[in-house]
Amino acid sequence: MQRKTDRKNQQGEETRVRILEEAMRLMISHGYAGTTLAMVRRATGVSASSIYWHFANKESLIAAALEHAYRTQASRLPNWLDTPPSQVRRDDLYAELIRSPAAGVDMEYWRVGLQLAVARPHEPILARDRFLQIRRESVEWLAQWWRRTLPADMEQKDLASILMGQLTVGIRECEVLNLYELRRLDAEPLNKLIAACLDEIAVRIVEIAAERPLDTHPVVKDQPFETTSEGSRELFVRATKDVIMELGYDGVTIVRVCEKAGLPASSLYWFFKDKDELIATVIEEACQGWASIRQNSHLRPVDGDWSVLARRHILPALDGSAGGGVLALGLLLLLQRSDQVYAGRKELELVMQDGFEVTVLWFREMLSPMLEEPKQEDLARYFTECFFRLLESSLLSKQVEDQLWDPALLADLISTALYRVAGKVQDGTTVLDLVHQ
Repeated sequence: MQRKTDRKNQQGEETRVRILEEAMRLMISHGYAGTTLAMVRRATGVSASSIYWHFANKESLIAAALEHAYRTQASRLPNWLDTPPSQVRRDDLYAELIRSPAAGVDMEYWRVGLQLAVARPHEPILARDRFLQIRRESVEWLAQWWRRTLPADMEQKDLASILMGQLTVGIRECEVLNLYELRRLDAEPLNKLIAACLDEIAVRIVEIAAERPLDTHPVVKDQPFETTSEGSRELFVRATKDVIMELGYDGVTIVRVCEKAGLPASSLYWFFKDKDELIATVIEEACQGWASIRQNSHLRPVDGDWSVLARRHILPALDGSAGGGVLALGLLLLLQRSDQVYAGRKELELVMQDGFEVTVLWFREMLSPMLEEPKQEDLARYFTECFFRLLESSLLSKQVEDQLWDPALLADLISTALYRVAGKVQDGTTVLDLVHQ
């Protein structure tokens, strides 16, 4: 009798796992809204009554599917905290970065979670809450690792550890974006460079924490929309951008935009035929803003310290000003499913690639005295990729965290780290050699 019960329980668990895995596969292909229990039933061949035996509704199924994907992956990876720290923190970072989940199918469930996380709905969504809990667990786990590497007498060690944990999780999240095929670099030197920069960011945080508080402030839902002397069309465009940044592209509705702008829908339809045209206009204007600032020439400072110039590149992206918001809009768009086509998507992707190439040229100029001509291009590309990964990590955290860090603090950390790591490069040094100096 016991054997029969055990076999029945095992079959029930196998059915449950099959339902979870098929639900996640469908979510990756069709998104949260596009996945239904009927689709899961057809894909698994499991009856509706059996699905409902395991899960009360779609909400609980999707939440459990995210949890299952995360736990399955985590069980296959070594526990970073079990590894005794070595004498060189950047070497430990590199050793773990290369063991982090690779881009592709294995991390697609995380993209689904991020798609849910970027929206801030008024009513709770169980699957979204579950993913944020999973993400928070990852941040806290990495924060524990960082905490043991910081000075024992550091007063703001807990805050610093959380910030480093968020940056490290963000670096891993960048792998799920469909952007890097256009700028693919060798993983080994890139991860060594990222590890070296994370190490320098931690050093800089210790310095800053000794001088001032590492303050955060909460995300404010439904931030007041500042009415200006702009015409109605411009108000609608700005309101649409605000909604995108608050709720993601899927959160844009005519009703929300009109409520944000404080204008009736009848006025909106004088200028735009539908939601897609609104979104396309926001993207187009962001691209135009980028085109205006990309023309700015930044020559290498006489004293060689280009970290201040780097800060000026970073701040607009983090606070969304002066054309810098194009990167944040692009990241949110890249989180959407590939079958969701918005007018202007291709243009935005091209602008982001252009931004990468322009930044390569900028780094070539900044690094030019350090390396011979043939090696400048190669190193500039690795520094540019590292620059974007750190920036994108900060932007992703900004979208999903309940507490926001001061953009000026993040800009200081990223620019200082890149400058200090670059300062370690000597003539003839390769990126592979960088972290062994």
